[in-house]
Amino acid sequence: MGEQLQILIVDDDQSTCRWLDAVLTAEGYRCRIAHSSEEAEPLLDEGAFHLALLDIYLGNKNGLEFLEKLKSLQPACNCVMMTAHASMETVARSVAKGALEYLSKPLLIDDLLAVVRRMETRRQQPSQTAKESLAPDTAIVGRSPKMLEVYRAIARVAPSTASVLITGASGTGKELVARAIHEHSRRAGKPFTPINCGSFPETILESELFGHEKGAFTGADSSRAGLFEATSGGTLFLDEISETSLSFQVKLLRVLQEQQVRRLGSNTFTSVDVRIVAATNKNLNSLIPSGQFREDLYYRISVITIDLPSLEERLEDIPLLAEHFLAQFNQRNQRQVTISEGAVRRLTSLRWPGNVRELENLIERLAIFTATGQITAQEVERERTERAGAARGSENPASTLGGKLEEIERQEILRVLREAKGNKSLAARMLGIERKTLYEKARRLAIDLQSRPS
Repeated sequence: MGEQLQILIVDDDQSTCRWLDAVLTAEGYRCRIAHSSEEAEPLLDEGAFHLALLDIYLGNKNGLEFLEKLKSLQPACNCVMMTAHASMETVARSVAKGALEYLSKPLLIDDLLAVVRRMETRRQQPSQTAKESLAPDTAIVGRSPKMLEVYRAIARVAPSTASVLITGASGTGKELVARAIHEHSRRAGKPFTPINCGSFPETILESELFGHEKGAFTGADSSRAGLFEATSGGTLFLDEISETSLSFQVKLLRVLQEQQVRRLGSNTFTSVDVRIVAATNKNLNSLIPSGQFREDLYYRISVITIDLPSLEERLEDIPLLAEHFLAQFNQRNQRQVTISEGAVRRLTSLRWPGNVRELENLIERLAIFTATGQITAQEVERERTERAGAARGSENPASTLGGKLEEIERQEILRVLREAKGNKSLAARMLGIERKTLYEKARRLAIDLQSRPS
């Protein structure tokens, strides 16, 4: 048995400190407790700590400032940050200042002990590098265990030069993860260039990526550098890479292996320095046996793989996501729309085949058409029911006539709103309906009653 692990606990919540002390002492560890950075600083002079458990928010002070001081005085101490408000930003800043792990409150015994044991193993293997755990300030939102794993993966891979393959269903946020990797890499000051490989025919995709010389093909009136050259020094994000042809994959593989690109119609090679982050909503491994994807390219682009969970695998993040999307909507439109607890509960009970993107679109529609300024559970239910009905109706041949009638109704309401100069009460009277009915029709027909009619 080695030297007893010395643990420093810094948290302004006394009950949390008592709980941590009881659990860790029962496991045979020796703990020292401080409820503020001022209390903790003198303890650093009394002896070396092997592990520090630090709350990110210490009253009115930032625990990250104490983390920086601790690492300067005791660089060998392994640090773990704790917070009830996990985010990409806090994780990234923790990593930047030397933290190795992250615990999300409320703390669970199994998670706590697993982290402590990892830190104990790490102490016995000092050759490991110092920064390899967490992640960054982007539009990615979530505090669920699965998202914390994604944050950790981003932070581990971002400082490296390894190629990354991001997998996950459509709408899970693959481009956001790619941007986070770039923004927290040494290439952050260089270009980040996204391209959807499935959006271009093969010849156009080659021209976009590799460039072309004048006269290389019909319409090539001048020479043009491709995205590999334009992105040199930065990160190229190849979305939906599974949609590329085998012949294109051969050319891409050669560029990645040789770090040289040849424009279409040219015999000259140009050196490029580009990091590749690719993404797909398909299982590339399953495409290899059938000859739809090259095995050698797969291993070239998937040095590291990050798998994004579907929204249904992280339902606990829906309240955070809903508030995030609503805040974005309010900022863009100078509105003050809120959402009720009942509406949030209803959102978490629904199926989300479109993942985060579907939730974002739904929140924006609800925010536009809410009659009261607060999104309610009834409005969520009505919107989802109408959308489901529209989807079923689109499969019915008779829906074409229905669509025409709805468009006629929509244009009539817009005409009356213009005549009423946006006065909704007057417009409802002119239409011979109640104001409430006008709001319901506007929601169904995608009419924004908040905008000024033109």
